[in-house]
Amino acid sequence: MISGLSTILKSNPALTILLIAHFLADFHLQSQAVADRKSREIKYLGIHLIWVAVPLIIAVIGIPKLWFVALAIFFSHALLDYFKLDIAKLLRLKKTGSFVLDQLLHLLIIVLLSFLTREMTLPSWISPTILNLCLFLTLITKPTNIAFRIFFQRFQPDEVEKMDTIPGAGATIGLLERIVMGICIIFSQFASIGLVFTAKSIARYNKISESPAFAEYYLIGSLFSILSTLLAAWICFF
Repeated sequence: MISGLSTILKSNPALTILLIAHFLADFHLQSQAVADRKSREIKYLGIHLIWVAVPLIIAVIGIPKLWFVALAIFFSHALLDYFKLDIAKLLRLKKTGSFVLDQLLHLLIIVLLSFLTREMTLPSWISPTILNLCLFLTLITKPTNIAFRIFFQRFQPDEVEKMDTIPGAGATIGLLERIVMGICIIFSQFASIGLVFTAKSIARYNKISESPAFAEYYLIGSLFSILSTLLAAWICFF
């Protein structure tokens, strides 16, 4: 079995904290309106940076020696978001490419700065194992929903938008199914993961049987959900 990244994260829990802070700020604490307008309007960039600062401040409160790294991450985040559109235009990137490059640059800066945190000790009440679990839950929820929408929206059949469904229900179902899968992985109940997709398939049986386009889109979503959860588990637990 190929070893994951959990050992690295546990040996440098400050890195885990910084990753959690990043994904909270860039996904969970950021609305779609702010994400769409922060590169064009300074007001929305300011709103976003407030939420970037909040998790970092909390991290510094827990580990005061982290203040310099947190400050460097904050200013690098501000610069990258301010010049995001210019970089995308320079490299002629579309939305997907811009998203991937933006996240890679943010994560690269965090990883490089984390080398300065290897000797930092955590307070006794902070457990590296719990931090890994928090990172896992942070990854498989809203960031995965947003990544799926950006990468695979072009495969969405037109009739899906006209279906008589509650707005946001699909994203919520995807979030809950990944949480259930995560619980199954934590308790090594891998066979139980099949029950999640059985329930989904029953609920969507008529639509799947009537629309090949929807069936393909449904399969893409289900496979992406499985792969993203397994990848997050590989990073955080193995």
